[in-house]
Amino acid sequence: MRYYPLLLDLTDMHCLVIGAGEVGLRKIQGLLQCRAALVTAIDPAPPSRELTELLARQDNFSYEQRPFAEKDLDRARIVFACTSDREVNAAIGRACAQRGILCNMTDAPELGTFVLPASITRGDLTISISTSGASPALARVIRQDLEKRYGPEYEAMTRLLADIRTALLAMGRGSDENREIFRRLAASSLPDLIKNDDRHACLELLRRVLPTDLHTRIGEWCDDCFPTF
Repeated sequence: MRYYPLLLDLTDMHCLVIGAGEVGLRKIQGLLQCRAALVTAIDPAPPSRELTELLARQDNFSYEQRPFAEKDLDRARIVFACTSDREVNAAIGRACAQRGILCNMTDAPELGTFVLPASITRGDLTISISTSGASPALARVIRQDLEKRYGPEYEAMTRLLADIRTALLAMGRGSDENREIFRRLAASSLPDLIKNDDRHACLELLRRVLPTDLHTRIGEWCDDCFPTF
């Protein structure tokens, strides 16, 4: 099976995690990091220490200590079946299919409607790797290689490029001109300059590439970029 790659905006979504053990905890943490509108976890067991800490600091996270009931799907837009009982997970998957709800099945991915790829995140940069279930081990190895290639400097770079993009688009220049600037910046040595804390060279590079109307803002952007390193 070949999966269709898709990145979801969870801002307005109610996400349901059924089973809050080690696997369920990872799903919950990932959903909260992506600022889901509401994350609900259901499990008959008391919440773990990690879950209790999340409940204390996350207003959009709730925990219900009880078994799953099909009515729990009434509000859900996306569901993760993470219990240790294959029959319960299968029942959740069937109920989601009948309702047209996206469902991830941790113990039988092929029976769900989506899988989670191996991925790395650097700020707004996300790189995902999937073998469509053929070899999770290969996806893991590739992810580890990418983690070395794309280090934390890319978080600062994506933040810098986002600021520049907003300013450029506000100037109302032609799309061809902007495209060339974006291309030059993306292909530049900015990641290495940030990694090596070379603020002077970064300033010079941006002055060469950006229109003069933006030169007064270059120092501000670099100040925001380099203190994180």
